[in-house]
Order: sequence, then C-alpha cells, then structure tokens
Amino acid sequence: MTIVTLTSDWANDDFYIGAVKGLLYSKCPDVKVVDISHKIESYKYTQAAFIVRNAFKHFPDGTIHLLAINSDITENQPPICMKIKNQYFIGTGTGIFSLMFTEQPELMVELRENELLKKSSFPELTLYAEAAAFLVNGGKAEELGPILDEKYRHVQFMPALDENMITGNVIYIDSFGNIITNINRELFEQIRNNRNFVITVKSEMYSVNKLSQNYSEVDMGDFLALFNSLELLEIAIRNGKLAELIDVKYNSPVTIKFR
Repeated sequence: MTIVTLTSDWANDDFYIGAVKGLLYSKCPDVKVVDISHKIESYKYTQAAFIVRNAFKHFPDGTIHLLAINSDITENQPPICMKIKNQYFIGTGTGIFSLMFTEQPELMVELRENELLKKSSFPELTLYAEAAAFLVNGGKAEELGPILDEKYRHVQFMPALDENMITGNVIYIDSFGNIITNINRELFEQIRNNRNFVITVKSEMYSVNKLSQNYSEVDMGDFLALFNSLELLEIAIRNGKLAELIDVKYNSPVTIKFR
C-alpha cells in the first residue's frame, strides 16, 4: 500500500482537501492518504519546508509527498516531481525544495502540462494529484515530463559565526509560540568551547544564560532555552506564547555571545 501525504495552506473548511483526496481514492482505491498539515500560513512555503523536512524521514520508502503551497506555476516556478532519499515530492518550484534538502536529488522532472491543465486554476488537483496517482499505480517519474539536468541549488540560511558569537535566525514558530532557530547543538558546542554564554532574542530583555533539558525544569512563565528533538536551539516561555509576547517573526535574529 502506497502512502501519499498532503501538506497545504488550505483551510480545513474549504473543498480543496476533499477534492484532492477524492481524486486519489478514485484512481487508487488502495492508497493511504495522510495529512501532514493544512495549517500552513498562506503562501508560507518556508514554514511548509520546515514541517515536511522534519516529518518525511519517518515515512517508508516510496512515499509520495504532495505539497500544495503557493502553487502558481510560472516559467521560473515550474511544477516539479523530485525523487530524493527514496521518496517522491511533488510541488511548485518556489524554492521550497531547496529549503528541505542539501543533497542533490536522485531524479527531478518538470511535470508536463497539456492545454487543459494550462487553463486550470487548481493545479494541485489537475496536475499534482494526477501525477501522484500515476506514481501510485506503478508509473515511473521519468514518464511525467522532461528531466531537469540543472544542478539543484540550496539556499538555506546558515548562522553567522565568529570566535565569540553565533548569530542565527528563527526558522520556525510552532503552534505554542515556541521559537526554533537554525543553530544546532554541534555548532553551539564547537564555538562555546566550555565557556559561559548568553542567548538573546530581539533585545537584552529576553535573554537566558543556561540550557534546560526539558520544559519542566523551569517555573510557569519563565524563559528557557533547550536543544529539541531535532537538535536545534529552541527558545520559549513555559506555558506561554513567546513569539506573540515579544513579536518575533520568521528570520528574526537570535544571538549567542560567549565569554
């Protein structure tokens, strides 16, 4: 049984999700459709990239991931099917895939459009779901369109470093208002070199000089920092929405000073 996952910026009360699922089940009665998230902020493919990047690795080989975020197809944003790590990813070339992977894909094709599809305002149904169904039913990705030979370019934000400071960025804000950064544990320990440190978000008013193992180590309402299950620096207020409280957004700076 093949799994197809759906990730979108559609509201749950719209018909789009039902239409895509209906097409998949009509063409592939034995398929298993799994919702990863439909609560992506409108057009926020950076948010979707983070969620799918950290979810897909737990799915079996052969899983097909359909990404329906900011799906306007243009010459510079072609419809793509990519095979990487033995799984398939279908979506628009907005840059979402370059935020998900640093490796070169095993295969990348531009999905072929016919005249009917070019007139469609719903490519997630008429093109992406159709392509997913084709793969589920045993079709080969190479048959979906021309192979893209150009090198895959990744543009992930990386922290800025010097011997006494790391400057990173907020790359995700979860539903609890917790802030996740692009600073990983390995980098932190490498630059830290057993020194004291201060982690600051936005201003010195919001800083912490120690790491917690979990949320229960601090009192309700206290500021904390820890390395989460992804080994990324996470900053939060216990039982509070830190991002809302201090008005932090995607790509906001986070600094760690060592002394």
